[in-house]
Amino acid sequence: MKLKIVSPMGQFFEGDVESFVINTKEGQQTVLEEHIDCLSFFDYSEIIILDSAATEPIFVALGYLHLVQNEANIMAQYASKDANQAERIFERLNKRKQMENRRIT
Repeated sequence: MKLKIVSPMGQFFEGDVESFVINTKEGQQTVLEEHIDCLSFFDYSEIIILDSAATEPIFVALGYLHLVQNEANIMAQYASKDANQAERIFERLNKRKQMENRRIT
C-alpha cells in the first residue's frame, strides 16, 4: 500500500509499505494491505513500518490517518524521526490547543 506522511513543513515520507502500526484515539491500529477504509485521529504516535525494508520509527503529533482504497495518508501538525523533539513539540502544540479551547468556552 502507499503511505504518505505530511505536515505543515511538507511531505515527510512517501513510499510503498507492507503494513504499519499507529496509535489512534481508538487504540493501536495495525494497517495491512486491503485494510477497510477509515478515518482515525491521534494526539501523539510512533509509527512503525512493518516490512522487509523497515525504516526507523516516525513520530507524529496532532493529526489524522485517512485510509481509502489501499492508500494511507497521515496528516500531522508535526512529524520527525527524533522522539524527544517530537514529544516536546507535541506538548507545546497540546498546551496551545488547550488554551484555545478555554477561550472558546
